[in-house]
Amino acid sequence: MPGTVCLNGETAGFGISRSDDSDEVMIYLEGGGACFNEACDFSAFSIPFVPPTDGIFNRANPENPVASWSMIDVPYCSGDIHGGDAETMLGGELRQFRGYTNIGTFLEQWVPTFTDAPTVLLTGISAGGFGAGLNFGQVSRAFGPGPQMVLVDDSGPPLSNEVIAPCLQRTFREAWGLDATILAECGADCPDADDFATGFLAHLASANPDAHVGVFSNTADLVIRAFMGFGWSDGVHDDCEGTATLVPADVYEDGLLELRETYEDRASTYLVGQERFQYNSGRNHTVLRSSSLWTTTLDGTSVAEWVSAVIDGDVVHVGP
Repeated sequence: MPGTVCLNGETAGFGISRSDDSDEVMIYLEGGGACFNEACDFSAFSIPFVPPTDGIFNRANPENPVASWSMIDVPYCSGDIHGGDAETMLGGELRQFRGYTNIGTFLEQWVPTFTDAPTVLLTGISAGGFGAGLNFGQVSRAFGPGPQMVLVDDSGPPLSNEVIAPCLQRTFREAWGLDATILAECGADCPDADDFATGFLAHLASANPDAHVGVFSNTADLVIRAFMGFGWSDGVHDDCEGTATLVPADVYEDGLLELRETYEDRASTYLVGQERFQYNSGRNHTVLRSSSLWTTTLDGTSVAEWVSAVIDGDVVHVGP
């Protein structure tokens, strides 16, 4: 797509799989690391602009609630959890963080293509799960009041600054230019810029009261606990200067349970806990692109059934 930019200056894009069997559409944001310090842990530039065929993209599985839908796959090449609009020197290189503005440009093609869509599902895994939340506002505004908007966040939970430390949220803001994207969108609903995850989530809930929302997470997710651990240097909360350590599992789980309690009447949750010997006892990461989408079942509900319920607007809480 001309006018879009990856972290390394290359042009970004998307893959699309059209369906003649349904007017509904899924927009899926890929995950894969993040670049926000001198290490810049990100290198996902070889992903083709072609939708995959596994997990929620599997059209042959009758358990897939979106099997007949059109599907848009957004490869992740911006390194900013699809949320930025800035250029920043990191690791001795000028990095282009344009994930949020890339989505805005893509919408100029998506909306005219799917003007009759009765349902639009925005989803993603890991960085793409965070990105689905960060971009839900602009996607909803672009499609307008017509379609039913649905958000399913797989393993990118918008936790408070008790988990995502203030110093780390500040690092994200400064590296990725979030003040010009999601914080500008949030306005007065985000009074504490170093707790923007909490404020922006409240803003989305207020601005999109009819949206159907679901959050999936493992309660001891090793990948996200390590990612957020850059704000827990040497095990100390709100220290971004030393050696990153895992967010304590109990702190991470408490954050997820707090999120559930705050929005228990508005948003569905599927939390895989540490007390059951299933899905690696809650330490694994993501589900929508995995066979676990079909095989993970808690309290008699599979993840696929839960996703279907979220799309239908049923508020369902599964797990601890």
